[in-house]
Amino acid sequence: MARRRAWWVAGLVAGGMTAIGGAWTNPTLALEPGGDIKRAEPVVVTATRVEEPLEQIGASVTVIPEEAIRVQGYRTVEEALRDVPGLNVTRSGSPGKITTVQIRGANSTQIQVLIDGVRVNSTTTGDFDFADLTVDQIERIEVVRGPQSTIYGADAIGGVINVITKRGQGAPTGYVDFEGGNYATLLGRVGTSGQVGPGSFTLGGSAYTFGGQFPNDETSLTSANGRLAYALPNRGELSLVGRLSDAHTGIPFKTVFPDFDPNREQTDRFWLLSFEWRQPWTAWYEHALRVSATQDTLTFRDPADPGTTEPSFRSDIVTARREVDWLNIFRPVPWNTLTVGFEYQNEVGDNQGTFDRSTNTGSSFLQDELKLFDRLFLTGGVRYDDNSVYGADTTGRVAVSFVVRETDTRLKGSWGQGFRAPTFNELFFPAFPPCPPFGNPNLKPEKSESWDGGLEQGLGDGRQDLGAHTPLRRTPKNRLAVTAAWEPWPGLTLSTEFQLVSSQFEGPGLPRTPGYHVVNAAAQYRLRWRWGPLSRITLHVRVTNLFDATYQEVAGFPALGTQVLGGIRASFE
Repeated sequence: MARRRAWWVAGLVAGGMTAIGGAWTNPTLALEPGGDIKRAEPVVVTATRVEEPLEQIGASVTVIPEEAIRVQGYRTVEEALRDVPGLNVTRSGSPGKITTVQIRGANSTQIQVLIDGVRVNSTTTGDFDFADLTVDQIERIEVVRGPQSTIYGADAIGGVINVITKRGQGAPTGYVDFEGGNYATLLGRVGTSGQVGPGSFTLGGSAYTFGGQFPNDETSLTSANGRLAYALPNRGELSLVGRLSDAHTGIPFKTVFPDFDPNREQTDRFWLLSFEWRQPWTAWYEHALRVSATQDTLTFRDPADPGTTEPSFRSDIVTARREVDWLNIFRPVPWNTLTVGFEYQNEVGDNQGTFDRSTNTGSSFLQDELKLFDRLFLTGGVRYDDNSVYGADTTGRVAVSFVVRETDTRLKGSWGQGFRAPTFNELFFPAFPPCPPFGNPNLKPEKSESWDGGLEQGLGDGRQDLGAHTPLRRTPKNRLAVTAAWEPWPGLTLSTEFQLVSSQFEGPGLPRTPGYHVVNAAAQYRLRWRWGPLSRITLHVRVTNLFDATYQEVAGFPALGTQVLGGIRASFE
């Protein structure tokens, strides 16, 4: 008799500060050959820079595995992040428009975003636009809530989001995926991965077009990514990771809806390249040396509207970051892991015709992890950063996790310091008479200190501006997210998401943005037959905003109505 499986998760954020739940953080469930369910504790790397089981981490961590991404039919990383406890995702309108993330009420500039461990926040604005980050070839997404400046330096006050790509394993395989839907939406994806001798590879690409819900609301996105690796003796590895995206977006509004603009547009080209050498030298020492570079070219064009004499406007901004990161891991005894890291960053911000500046930062950190009695896990660390413009800063952090295995209970807590470096815009943006300078080169970093605690209990298979007593902009006080998936019979998987968001403060003198609720649904069915070299053929459909709710995540920018996307995915061997 076929075994039916179902799973659900829920996340609740109250007051923008406390997270309850564990969206997709529960141990992975896998069926053994005999039909029994085997629990596999997730391994995370972002919380300590060293691979550790989730139960040993004192910080609040959510892991979004590839399985959740596939079952829910997510296309972009921002869609996957919407169900994570403590996170608030806001998009300025339809797909492709500016999309930012907050953690526990911390501003989007107070979150460190990584792709395979490489920083990708903008040097000019300080945040990261998730609009163009696709889920192609992603193995998992790790979200660590709370200050992480001790191991990641500046801009990790609210936490860290790390997008980790897949490693090639086993015999070479590939896939093709195509889907389409209303709003003239088309999406095509291809990919291949595998191992050949000591080498492994993962390559993928996608092309996406969206016709828009208004005139001049279209979006097109082309992306490519890959990972090449070569195994060295004694479990060493050389790896090369690359990612490229090219997006074009129409901007339909001059200011906010319904103030339409027929020809305002933006192009964003981003690339990332990272080379890493990881090598265990002895049973108690290994190191990882990584050299990486990123560059983002953002162009904005707003020609004079037809029939008007208003001036045209253009902007060209190039940001870049080059990093060297050397990690040294010592395990003198089985119950102690000591990590020593050294980093160097060169950051560039070129706002053509406005400013062209660069900064350099040297950093070092020390972290110690103790594992006692297979129940008590302690982590402590300290970091020193020295920047060529805003000076030096020292941060510290401690965390604890205690596991009661008999009842599948975990107690956890952490305390940490954090800081946010001033952005290039805040430091260098000049005056445009009669307006005074926006930038101030004498700015110092923002600093924070916070603590958290929690309890996780297995069942069956923000921060607020307390000093000024003012609400945080675009941060709902309450947010509820529930995700569920069900396999009624072999091959068919049904899933749904429910999101309930309270009203939020938009700005002084402005009305509050009303709260809203949204329901999304997805289904996929794996066919039992193959066609030539194609196997594992799967039909899939995803409906976003199932009940066509009218709402705005950002005031003045209407969210998309009901969208239905259906398609077919097939693997080849």
